[in-house]
Amino acid sequence: MVTNARPLHSAPFAIPLADLLRELAGVVGQLTAAQYNAPAGESFFRGTIGGHVRHCLDHARALLDTIDSGVIDYDARDRGTRIELDPGAARDEIHRLRTLAESAAQKSPDLTVFVRVLPTRDGAPVQLRSTLGRELGFVLSHTIHHNAMIRGMAMAMGIGLPQSFGYAPSTLAHQTMCQSRAASGECACAH
Repeated sequence: MVTNARPLHSAPFAIPLADLLRELAGVVGQLTAAQYNAPAGESFFRGTIGGHVRHCLDHARALLDTIDSGVIDYDARDRGTRIELDPGAARDEIHRLRTLAESAAQKSPDLTVFVRVLPTRDGAPVQLRSTLGRELGFVLSHTIHHNAMIRGMAMAMGIGLPQSFGYAPSTLAHQTMCQSRAASGECACAH
């Protein structure tokens, strides 16, 4: 059983999600519209940075805009929106979602929510019971995943990024531990 050192009085992933969105806004803010919309070609990182930003914001919006209704539908997404094409529109939406994520931190992680899922392309949606904490954890992980793809695309364009951008907290913690051990001469961990 995993326990935290402090009791969970608020949704534990809301503030880290707000922090990731702040970091994403900083990355989007340094891109030109041409960079934001540049196709990545046929590499592993298909699409555009704007497409990945829009996709991860769709998931954050699906959760944060519907907490009070209690029904989340990650499959209800709008493609080809201004957020996907205009870095300024993306920054505005990121700011709005950061505010909602910060507000979500005041809610109980045990709050019951329902997630509507389309398990097959020709099937009917099903509705599953979940919790706010679980869904915030999912959106946090999903955002990190897309930030990692954005990182690869941006680096291929020669764009400098924050060192931690696109890395999972567990990877960053491991890197810190390895650096600490290496500095003390204990070991040289592989990252």
